[in-house]
Amino acid sequence: MVDFGFSEAERAVRQTAREFAEREIAPVADYHERTGEWPREVWEKAVDVGLVGGTIPEEYGGAGLSQVETCLFMEEICRVDAGMLAAIGTEFGTRMIREYGSEEQKARILRGVAEGELVGALGNTEPNHGSNAAGIETTAEKDGDEYVIDGTKTFITHGTIADYVLTMCRTGEAGHGGISAIIVETDRDGFEVESEIHKLGWNASETAQLRYDGVRVPEENLVGYENAGFYQLMEFFEEERVGIAAQALGIAQGCLEETVEYVSQREQFDRELRQFQAVQHTVADMATKVELARRLVYDAAQRVDDGEKPTKLASMAKLYASEIAEEVASDAIQLHGGNGYTTDYPVQRHYRHTKIYQIGEGASEIQRNIIAKELLDL
Repeated sequence: MVDFGFSEAERAVRQTAREFAEREIAPVADYHERTGEWPREVWEKAVDVGLVGGTIPEEYGGAGLSQVETCLFMEEICRVDAGMLAAIGTEFGTRMIREYGSEEQKARILRGVAEGELVGALGNTEPNHGSNAAGIETTAEKDGDEYVIDGTKTFITHGTIADYVLTMCRTGEAGHGGISAIIVETDRDGFEVESEIHKLGWNASETAQLRYDGVRVPEENLVGYENAGFYQLMEFFEEERVGIAAQALGIAQGCLEETVEYVSQREQFDRELRQFQAVQHTVADMATKVELARRLVYDAAQRVDDGEKPTKLASMAKLYASEIAEEVASDAIQLHGGNGYTTDYPVQRHYRHTKIYQIGEGASEIQRNIIAKELLDL
């Protein structure tokens, strides 16, 4: 694996994440994927070593990780199990609060998440609106010094265990310009978990549909500016998409390593699998895809750290890494033969995790639209 000239601090983050993943996640990943039980103990250990709320500034108890460091952390965890990363990643919504929140919101939410006192969720997706974030129908009507929120949010990670949901609401006109971000504590009257959502993968991280029925929150819970929530959310899409790309990269890297080990030990027709040219070519293609994805991911991550907004490159990284993750995972199962189709080997778990990366944070089709728009000046 090429080092890309990572600094000592960046290499330390990678090593810490790798050791944590192998020590704490690998032994229990299959159990939590099968049972769907949230890994509270693993999350608590991650909090203790500073792997929760990594992007939260140090002044609020976080590690203040750069984008490159965040990607290294994500890649290493997903190399072992991506579902467990989603499970221990309880800082949803903190980036917007970090940038636009009041001092009270930062002190309460950011520190609470970093210290393991709060679990966060982001309420953006709705039953009728996925990638079309501008179509949000959940409303927040002003009533005196409160907002009254009504609507439904779906596919909400940590929806069943969250202490707060940063909820995107319609507060103004139709379209992009009438959306606000409001913190909704989950113990408020009218808030309920409508249903749990069962998934193909990422089962260690529970997902839910949420219902807001006249939920009242104080106007102080507004994050940033009224009717500016969509634009505030867009500020972080490059970071989010590069992070998603790093996670997909981690899955692909894990599948490659599992496959190299397997074909080096497994014998067929009195020869190790690695001695067959067809196997060699498949492994070579897998490794090439992984390294190409790595270059896109860390190029984009470094540009974010340099203060750029690499819209096209971030979408390229997200698109390519998510697509090759599925391809590499599929090849890994193929080279494991019948064993790859069993739950005895982790490649099947990796394969099931891959699909969400082609959907979340903008589906592959949306990424192609963004890339084409940037290239063709549309």
